[in-house]
Amino acid sequence: MHKLRTSVTLLAGLCALPTQAEQPATEQDSVIEKIQVTARKRSETMQDIPLAVSALDKTTIERNAINNLVDLQSQVPSLSIYAARGTSSTATVYIRGVGQSDPLWGVEPGVGIYLDDVYLARPQGALLDLLDVERVEVLRGPQGTLYGRNTVGGAVKYITRQPQDSLSLKADVAMGSYGQIDGKFAASGSLVPDTLLGSIAVGSFNRDGFGENRLTGKDVSNKDILTARASLLWLAGDDTTVTLALDKTRDNANVRGARRMLENGFELYFEGQPPLPVSTDRYDVDNGMTLDKNITNSQGASLTLAWDIDNSWSMKAVTAWRDGDTQGAIDFDTGPYPIADVDADYFDRQLSQELQFNYSGDEWQAVFGLYLMEAEAGGQIRNRFALPFAALGLAPPTLIPGPIYYQYGVSGGQVDTRTVALYGDASWQFSERWRLSMGLRAGRESKEAQVLNQGFSDDNFTQPNGLVSADFTNKESWTDFSPRLALDYQPNADLLIYGSVAKGFKSGGFNVRANTLQVPDSAEAYDPESVLTYELGIKPTLFNQLQLSLALFHSQYKDIQLSIFTGVDSDNDGNNDGFFGDFTNAGKGRIRGIEFEYLWTPAKGWRVWGNAAYLDASYQEYLSGGINLAKQKEFTDVPELAFSLNLQKRWNWTDMGELSASLNYQWRDEVQPVTNQSALLKQPAFGLLNATLLLNLDNSNWRLALEAKNLTDKEYRTTGYDLTDSGFPIVTGYYGDPRTLTLRATYQF
Repeated sequence: MHKLRTSVTLLAGLCALPTQAEQPATEQDSVIEKIQVTARKRSETMQDIPLAVSALDKTTIERNAINNLVDLQSQVPSLSIYAARGTSSTATVYIRGVGQSDPLWGVEPGVGIYLDDVYLARPQGALLDLLDVERVEVLRGPQGTLYGRNTVGGAVKYITRQPQDSLSLKADVAMGSYGQIDGKFAASGSLVPDTLLGSIAVGSFNRDGFGENRLTGKDVSNKDILTARASLLWLAGDDTTVTLALDKTRDNANVRGARRMLENGFELYFEGQPPLPVSTDRYDVDNGMTLDKNITNSQGASLTLAWDIDNSWSMKAVTAWRDGDTQGAIDFDTGPYPIADVDADYFDRQLSQELQFNYSGDEWQAVFGLYLMEAEAGGQIRNRFALPFAALGLAPPTLIPGPIYYQYGVSGGQVDTRTVALYGDASWQFSERWRLSMGLRAGRESKEAQVLNQGFSDDNFTQPNGLVSADFTNKESWTDFSPRLALDYQPNADLLIYGSVAKGFKSGGFNVRANTLQVPDSAEAYDPESVLTYELGIKPTLFNQLQLSLALFHSQYKDIQLSIFTGVDSDNDGNNDGFFGDFTNAGKGRIRGIEFEYLWTPAKGWRVWGNAAYLDASYQEYLSGGINLAKQKEFTDVPELAFSLNLQKRWNWTDMGELSASLNYQWRDEVQPVTNQSALLKQPAFGLLNATLLLNLDNSNWRLALEAKNLTDKEYRTTGYDLTDSGFPIVTGYYGDPRTLTLRATYQF
């Protein structure tokens, strides 16, 4: 039958032809093309899936200048994604108010990021630039019956282009604001005809800093990323393929710029100079730290065996290995003195194995799987604190400059994780129009933490001072059963109505910042968290020109894991002289909302699309010191209302080719970007305006694009630190990108 080889050859031929979305506006009609997705481990259109899922194919990605995962935020409802705190490439992701802002080892993300079929266990280096991508899919709500790794908030799937039989090449060069110079190259073709196919992609992304360190003159918030990926596809038999994929990324950026949002009175006592004022710039800093790099190296390999057993059954086995190392630094006070300076080394390793069986029959479609993962992550966090004796009440406040109490400490250790899970999800077409979907995931996760947090008498951390705040080894295991049930009704090919209930689970863990002297319970494991989500959805398509998707959901969120900075008294003198990164469970909360997506092609060459989400999130229990503070707390990074509007016009422009103009406006309500409820860091409602001009030259393989991001140069915070609760007069805000313009040239055949 040679059906796999025939499929690969046919796919290559289809990819070489212009799709309906790529043809000139004078030749295309206004019918909406249907995007095929694999959210349920089988190929389906988005409008046929009883799930809240959004997908962007490569044409949409290119036409809307979606260059990295951050750009997805404007295209997917209820999604927040940005660089974590003082980093450049560590991902923080929230979907429907569920996520995790702390990238520390041993802490699980609330939203899973997948590179093809491989789960990325750590967020470091996960803020991917889009390189040779086929599409990106975002699933909202608990996932576990379809994926071996359970996530409570949802999943982001980054799907790369597979090797093709026919030769194809693509080169992309971009130049723009702040000295931007990007280059991407991708090639695919047959190495051994009808037997071995290969592809390679390389990307270099470089940009000067958005700001500078005024003490050293060095850039901050710059970009220096080199990434590469290679794949080999062996057509081992008529029904069998073997794929080997390798990838490597190096991020060599400087530290991230930030805004000082509170005058730091501690500075006065060092040299008698007045404190630096609140910053008027969102990126420039006055960092006195010697270390000024945030370096991340990550690499991985996967081997995938796919076998069509017969006309109904298929099998896939995915073995994957990943490895990462990170060096980073954060000058919390953004000033010249070592008041609160921290640098860290992280490492992570993971080995996973997934065995998956798919069944497709007349009435039943199903996926069953076994998932195993062993992972280890750890490192050292080196803290340098300097507090004036006057601030501790040990010297007269008029003694300026005054004596300084220097405190040096290291939080170090490792967390090992072992996961085993069985999962399955089946759909039964029990009548012509009705379908029942049932799923279950049964898993067990074990963690073992080794933690040693101790003080040092020198800033090189070579002389322990005998003060040990935590020294323990502890382990814990958790067992979970996560079900899913959905019923959908499809009266015709253009309408789907569904209802579902699903549970998500995220394992507990250990706080490697533990301070058992002041907080004895910090050596104990914090609890797992879970989400139970009820959802109703409708997906109509009208006249082949208007595609809609509406979802209403209600989530019960229990044992919410929170990372909070609080003060500690390390020498028991009654004064806080350090801050402690506590990890705790908030209790329970409720999140409910409405999500709306639309795509309209009113006439030839015109396209209107976007989304909107209304989220109502509130704590029902938030215990602190035995007191329920639920009414005083609010969820992190949950805008009550957010929407996006996109307009696109395509027409033939003189004799040069087809011109496409796109305009994107996105608006987000106010959000609280940090867990400890900072009034200074709260981000008011704001809107961003982006635009793209794209010219496809006639009778040519060239494409030119002009991309404009944040046209109004809006200042907006994505995250930050507020350490005032711990006794430090430090509030630091991190901001999104300023206005940028990029000219891009692409050659492809």
